[in-house]
Amino acid sequence: MGAPLGLIAGKGELPALAIGLRAAKKEPVVVVTFDKESYERLLALKADMAQVNLVGLGQASKIIKIFHQAGVAQVAFAGKVDKRVLYENPRFDLRALAILKRAKPKNDDAIMRSIVQELESEGMAVVSQLEMFRDLAPGRGKLARRKPKQTEQADVEFGMKMAKGIAALDIGQTVVVKNGAVVAVEAIEGTDEAIARGGKIAKEGAVVCKVSKPAQDLRFDVPTVGTDTVESMVRVGASTLAIEADMTMVVNMEETIRLCDLHKIAFVAV
Repeated sequence: MGAPLGLIAGKGELPALAIGLRAAKKEPVVVVTFDKESYERLLALKADMAQVNLVGLGQASKIIKIFHQAGVAQVAFAGKVDKRVLYENPRFDLRALAILKRAKPKNDDAIMRSIVQELESEGMAVVSQLEMFRDLAPGRGKLARRKPKQTEQADVEFGMKMAKGIAALDIGQTVVVKNGAVVAVEAIEGTDEAIARGGKIAKEGAVVCKVSKPAQDLRFDVPTVGTDTVESMVRVGASTLAIEADMTMVVNMEETIRLCDLHKIAFVAV
């Protein structure tokens, strides 16, 4: 049996998928997660090869100690960690404070690269998230039954360009557009709330575009969509979802496409 993988698990379905992939290969995984709901969900998997730990988001020293004690040599990230916690006065240990101090500016990439640097300084390599979940990233093409109408296709082409520009500034990776206008841009609040804001303005027929950053670090924060994304779109009457082919992960692909077809949402990878 090889060394266990260290998994830093956020919210969503990706952590359970990662544990399932390791379990299928009879490979051990040591998980740290940050909220009780995620902890209980991962414990409920009852994966024999998985050790699940609940820690505070700011307990960097404890996380590294857990990984060292288990003999972890490689670490992977899976799931979303809500960055808004940085503004809610969480308790950070001295090591976490040093990691944050080193991150300049305080955007997603800088903070994540500072965390990666700290792990690597402890002899732990951080592996590519996209390689771990390669089967989840579809190539170019129509993914759901309905193809975009001519006006929607024009918004897809416009929106993908706008999303790339926003992503290059490390603001977010999603824009909501309608009739050639950007009605919402994702920031720290995340994709679902950006869709809700955009839909409130656009009413029905909004187009949601999600891309990778021009210099995307594949070790963390690979763009992801799934059933939650589609459900957010359904709530506001959005009509089309466009993602960047080969660089965006679709969690629970079959159910995501089923929901798109049920609600007549066009879904394309471009």
